[in-house]
Amino acid sequence: MAMSPAKMQNSCTKLLAIFVALCFFVGCDLVEKKDFNTATAYAEKKEFRQALVYYDRVIQRNQETEISLFAAREGARISLLDLKDFKKAAEYYQLIVLYSKDLAERLLAQKQIATIYFDQLTDYSRAVVEINKLLGMSLDPTEASKYKMNLARAYYYQNNFFQAESEANEFLKKSTNDDDRFQMLVLKGNIFLAKKDIQKASEIFHEILKKYPDRAVKENVAITLAVAYEEMKDFNSAISVLEAMRPHHPQPDYIDIRIKRLLERQKNQPNAKRGKK
Repeated sequence: MAMSPAKMQNSCTKLLAIFVALCFFVGCDLVEKKDFNTATAYAEKKEFRQALVYYDRVIQRNQETEISLFAAREGARISLLDLKDFKKAAEYYQLIVLYSKDLAERLLAQKQIATIYFDQLTDYSRAVVEINKLLGMSLDPTEASKYKMNLARAYYYQNNFFQAESEANEFLKKSTNDDDRFQMLVLKGNIFLAKKDIQKASEIFHEILKKYPDRAVKENVAITLAVAYEEMKDFNSAISVLEAMRPHHPQPDYIDIRIKRLLERQKNQPNAKRGKK
């Protein structure tokens, strides 16, 4: 019986993988080969933790060999996709950055490291380090903008508002992409809110509302500004912001409820009561 195209392709893929592996492993000692094969066998049985034990044994013998790089690639893939062990995945990617001779592979591995520390581990101090490493590599300008934005956010999440503001200002000087500028302006506004500088925050949010009205409604920029005014007990400004956005909001009744609540809070303030006497 003739082999189906799908089975033939699968068979060829396996043979190619075996051939590539044999090419890589020429010159490796028998222990490394045995450990690698054992790791692969565990991985095929979905016993991923055991697989990593043996991939690590291969790597520990000599990190700079081709078989160790092969083990690091497999370890990174399993850790990231199967085990969701992001810290372990980052360690494997670090080995690839250090020892791969392929520039494109090193760049991709560094992207993974930066993303893992920022998105998955939310380790922002380490994310700053890894993003800065990445920005020193040959990045596409569009990708560079994404990581520069994450750099500013990482500083913000660490309450390092001075550095976050500095990164935001540098970004805004260079970026011409409206979507990126909108996001960075929102971040800059939030930086000033966190610093309790309501005046500067309001200036930025008013700029956003003027330049990007539709996007501002979707991202609730006016609501953020109104809440900031409310925290400062500047109820008139909070109400004015909400009234201005009401015609553009998809749920005007919701805005009416917020305005009504603000009016009640304003009426119940001690100064307001004294004014009635």
